[in-house]
Amino acid sequence: MVSLNQRFSVVGIVTLAGMMALSGCASRKYVRLQTQALEPAIKEAQNGVKENAERIDAVDRRAQQGLTAAGAADTKATAAQAAAAAAATAAQAADRKADTANQGVQQANNRINTLETRVTNINFNDNYAESAKDTVTFDTNKSTLSSDAKSKLDKIASDLSGQRNGFMVEIQGYTDSQGSEQYNFGLSQRRVESVERYLVSKNVPLFRVTVVGLGEENPVADNKTTQGRAQNRRVEVKVLKSTGARQTN
Repeated sequence: MVSLNQRFSVVGIVTLAGMMALSGCASRKYVRLQTQALEPAIKEAQNGVKENAERIDAVDRRAQQGLTAAGAADTKATAAQAAAAAAATAAQAADRKADTANQGVQQANNRINTLETRVTNINFNDNYAESAKDTVTFDTNKSTLSSDAKSKLDKIASDLSGQRNGFMVEIQGYTDSQGSEQYNFGLSQRRVESVERYLVSKNVPLFRVTVVGLGEENPVADNKTTQGRAQNRRVEVKVLKSTGARQTN
């Protein structure tokens, strides 16, 4: 038979276990109730976090778009500044070229005026007419007289050797269209001076010689062809004689 103490022990154990089970059920129910009460707040907080994240993403996208647009605008502004600088440089170069051309024209005009003045001074009321004309040509960028040029100038000097007055020699120099306008004015002047020096060395009086370099003006042939440019690299020598002049030995 089971003793009375043993019975009480078993009953106690069972009672304690039942109390603990009842206590555990009550705790879970409490937690569940508390959790259910917090679910709306948790849900609201989660929605708020999601909305904030979406707003942050939208702001970030707009900021990125703004940075991209700003970069493109900056690139366009830089390109516009570069184009403006290039245009200003081109305008300055054009101004310098125009100034150079004007200087060349002015120099040519001054030489023509000098020539006209000398003709007037030599005229002494005589009438002059062209009695002879010859042309000598030059190599590219050269002002040196060729053998053929010297031969032509020798003939001119020989024709004038028996005449002491009543004539003048007009020398006009030209170039082809290659090279700058200013350079061509200078080259044409060097060419006429070469012819002048040679004629003077052949006893043609210096005071009866007038020279002018006119650059690429008055071409006699097409500058687009090699043959045409060769014809334009020339010096024209005109002998003008007074209609009343008499030869004296």
